[in-house]
Parts: sequence; C-alpha cells; structure tokens
Amino acid sequence: MRDQLSRLLFALTVFWGAAIVWLAPHPPMIDLPQHAGQLALLKQLLFGQSPWADLFQVNLFTPYMLGFALALPLSFVLPVAAALKVLLSLAYVAFVFACVALRRHFGADARLDWLFLTGFFGFAFKWGFFTFLLTLPFGLFFILLADRYAIEGSLRRGFMLAATGVVLLASHGLVFLFSCMVATALITVRSRSIRSWIIALWPLALLGLALIAYFFARGQAEAAFGVERTVPSVMWQIGIRHEVLYYAFGKQWTPLFTVAGVLMLAAPWLLGLRIDFGQPARLVPFGVAAIVLSFVPSFMFETSFVYQRFAVFLFPTYAWMFTQPTLNAQGPAQARTAVKALLIAACWAVLALNSMRTWEFGKEATDFDQMAARLQPGQRALALIFDRGSQADENAAIYVHYASWYQAEYGGLVDFNFAWVQPQIVRYRVAARPPVMMNLPFRPQNFDWVKHKGEDYRYIFVRVKGDVPQNIFKGAPCAPKMLMERGMWQVFERQACPAGPPPAAATRAAPR
Repeated sequence: MRDQLSRLLFALTVFWGAAIVWLAPHPPMIDLPQHAGQLALLKQLLFGQSPWADLFQVNLFTPYMLGFALALPLSFVLPVAAALKVLLSLAYVAFVFACVALRRHFGADARLDWLFLTGFFGFAFKWGFFTFLLTLPFGLFFILLADRYAIEGSLRRGFMLAATGVVLLASHGLVFLFSCMVATALITVRSRSIRSWIIALWPLALLGLALIAYFFARGQAEAAFGVERTVPSVMWQIGIRHEVLYYAFGKQWTPLFTVAGVLMLAAPWLLGLRIDFGQPARLVPFGVAAIVLSFVPSFMFETSFVYQRFAVFLFPTYAWMFTQPTLNAQGPAQARTAVKALLIAACWAVLALNSMRTWEFGKEATDFDQMAARLQPGQRALALIFDRGSQADENAAIYVHYASWYQAEYGGLVDFNFAWVQPQIVRYRVAARPPVMMNLPFRPQNFDWVKHKGEDYRYIFVRVKGDVPQNIFKGAPCAPKMLMERGMWQVFERQACPAGPPPAAATRAAPR
C-alpha cells in the first residue's frame, strides 16, 4: 500500500511539473519568444503567406530540425505559444521517465527517482533553450541504447544506436556530443579487450563520419550567409564552478536551491545507499557530466552558456550511481521514511517556487500582451529593452526578447531577430540583414536612428523604469509618437514629417 501511494504521489508530481508552463500565457523563458517567432516565420514561408519572404530563407542545415519538425504541425491546430508549451510539457514527462528507465537499467534505488523532477527547470529552462530541452529525452534514450549495445553488441543494436545518433545530430549538436561522450565511455569500460573495444566502436565511428560530413556541409551553407564572427571562438570561465549546484534548479542562487541541493546530494547516503565501485559503467554518466560541468568552456561552437546548461544532468547521473545498499540500509524504517519525506518536500518546494514565479510572471507580463493585441498586425518593429529584469520571476534578463511575441502571435517582424544567428531554421538573406545585431538587445543605449535604420520600423517597443532616455530617437527626421504606455512598457510609432522643421525629441501622447 505504501509503495502504491508513493507511486501515485510521484505520478501526480510529474503531472504538476508538466503543467507549470501552462500557468502563464508565455512561460518565463528568455529565448522562447525568439523560437516562437522563428516558428511563425517558418510556417509563413513554407506556405507562401509571409509578407517578409524577400528578407528570409529557410536554413536546412540547422541542428534544430527535430524541435521545429515537431512544433510546425502543432502550430496548425494550436496557437504558437500553446504548441511550444505542449512540446515542453511532453519533453518534461519524457525526460523524467527516461531518467527512471536509466535508473532501472543501472539498478539504482527507486527512492531516488525524486531527484529527476526538478532539473528540467534549471538553467537551460530559464534561458529558454527550447530545442536543447526537447532533445534531452532523445539523448537519454541514446545513452540507454548505447549501454545495452555495450552489454550485448549485436548488429541490430549497433544500427539502432547509429540511427538514433543521426536523429540526435539533427536535433541539437551539444546533446549529441554529450551523449556520444557517455556512449564511448560506456563501451570502453564494458569492453573485455582492446580488440573488442575497437570493434564495438563502429556505430560511433559512423556517427563521427556523419558529424564531419555535416560540419563541412554546414560550413559551406554558412558561407552563403556571410555572417562574420563578432565574439571569441572560445570563452573559458576559470575557477571552481560551485554555481552548477543552483544551475540545476534555476538561473541564479536562492536559499531554497542551496538547501534543496544539499539535501538531494545527501539523500542517498542518509538512506543507507552507497556507490558500487565494482560496477564502473554506473559511474560513467556522472563522470562525464562532472567533466563537462568542471572544464568545458562557457562559449564555444558559436554557442553561449555551454557547460551551464548541462547542470540538468547533475542529479540524475548522481542518482544512477547508488546501486549497493549497505548493511544498515535495512535500519530504522522511521529514519528512512523521514529522509524520503524531506526529499519529497524539497522537490515540491522547488516546483512550488517555479509555479509561483510562472503565475506571477504571467500577471506581470500582461502589460505587454495587452498592448501588442491592440497594435495593427503584420508590422515591422524594434525592441529597445532598457530594463530587462522581472521582479515576479527574479530574472535579470527575462524581457530581453519578450517583444518577439508580437512577431510570433501577430505576424509582425521584430528586431533584434534570431534570424541573424547561425543555428536558426529561418535566416536573413545576406542583402536583407538589418544593422540591428545581437549586441543591441543588451545595449539599447547604443541605438542610433541613422545607423540602425530606424525608418524601417513602424513600432518601437521600449521597456524602461521611469522616463525614456533623452535623445533616444536623435537623428529621426520626425520623432516617433508614443501610442501606449502600460507599466514599464511604451510603444512608439514612426511619424510622417509635417511641413516645417521637425521636433528634436520624441513627443508623448496620452495613452489610448
């Protein structure tokens, strides 16, 4: 009876986690509005409905193919935001149960399944790495296939592993590389000799060739876009990376994350479990995750926040190691029950905090949502976000791309736009690239009307606490007029010049 109750509580908690993204019209995920905008553009371009068709082209060499292949059909029956939330909910459930499947495969204790329920909402979730999150379950499935192949190296299992790896390569390059590292290590520790090891690596060798072919093909495709690198190719973060503990829960430190993290690390030991060093394969996933979290750069492969996002694997790989109970594991039942109750409470507290923040963020973001709904659809817009933070979500960058929901839901086009960025499925044509590049969202004070072609935009979204900075529209023949103001958001509209000399600064109109 107690086991049935525990399983029911676990299932209900999984349902709770899957429902969190639905507590706000738009989840508090920094990059998600840009991915939503990409999906809306892709849908328009593929079906000849885009007023921006002369500006864009579809990038078939995107490593994000799986995410958009799943989201596109959903977008025909659901609004864009709902389509993305369906996939995020499914990805969460699939991630948890993939972790459970690997726990069973490695023979770890079932009480540690609670360690799998919070990491999905960590650093990668807060930054809105949509395609990364969707690919996580596939990466875990690949690792499971790899270890089964390492145990029983049949030809069928090898081809299945290689085929899954190709799907993974087309889904997200970083998850592909991490999963291949774990697979290589698993095959290595389970091989009985060097000869058997070399023979067993043939599926991964095929994937290596596929990676090389993809690398060169994508390089040729990228040359056609002519995008110059504006950041260093590699950026290291030196020092002890203690922050990965709270990256497994969110983007920044909170006391709750510290308490929950320490409790989750201590729980296996307090339950009387120990690591079985006689089974090194069970240590491999955690070992690879620890290497990545400790030594991989923060920026590489034209990708930011590389090691930080892999904190999602910290607690699952940790739990998989605990396979051998000690003699005192059958000790006082009350003590074991208390530890498990604390573990469940910590999990619920983290999910409750995420739920509360998502709910409050949904109310806070209503200001922009209501204004966007009153604007004329299908217009080109510019976002100048001076105050990017949210008190509701305690996230210092959550609004940096939020204006892109106007693009995703009302057929507009908002700059800065992810179509500038290399991995995206919809890209600006070389001749159509706007001068608004990736540094402007984080330095809106550098906006220059002439340099950044302010005349191309009908609407300008501004988020600022207090007054709009003076001379923000300096150089405009006629200063834009403020249409609406709600909370920290203001919407300006480009104006036609009247006869006579233009005013020197933006004019303010009563909100409407």
